[in-house]
Amino acid sequence: LHDRLAGAKPTERLHGCGDQENFFRQPTGPGWVLVGDAAHHKDSITARGISDAFQQVEALVEAVTGTLGGDPALLDAALARFAEDARARLVPGYEATLGAARLDPHEQRLSLLRAVQSDPELTAIYLDMVAGIASASALYTPRLLALL
Repeated sequence: LHDRLAGAKPTERLHGCGDQENFFRQPTGPGWVLVGDAAHHKDSITARGISDAFQQVEALVEAVTGTLGGDPALLDAALARFAEDARARLVPGYEATLGAARLDPHEQRLSLLRAVQSDPELTAIYLDMVAGIASASALYTPRLLALL
């Protein structure tokens, strides 16, 4: 990509998105639930929002299965458990995204990126991790540790 863009000239002004509000909202209440950016939002630098939203919806469906059309208290309890579990799953990616958005990488992160770039398989795993579809444990293998 670098070689392809080396002699390129911009065709228009680059537009950014400015300051983005990062937050977690109360995601559930009696008979209602928020998912995706309505429930929590983080800087778009990692493009994790849509992956997180899909994962939240899958978890929500699992959480409320068997509770719809019955006792509202059972639904509310399922929604409360969903909210607690969702927050626990989302916080690590949220914190990592805010760290990346600062655009101030530490030497440890730069070392990781240098090691990952030398191996296409590790690069793919790293990008999956950034997207939220792979865990850090999938990346931190003996193969990566040998490169660090």
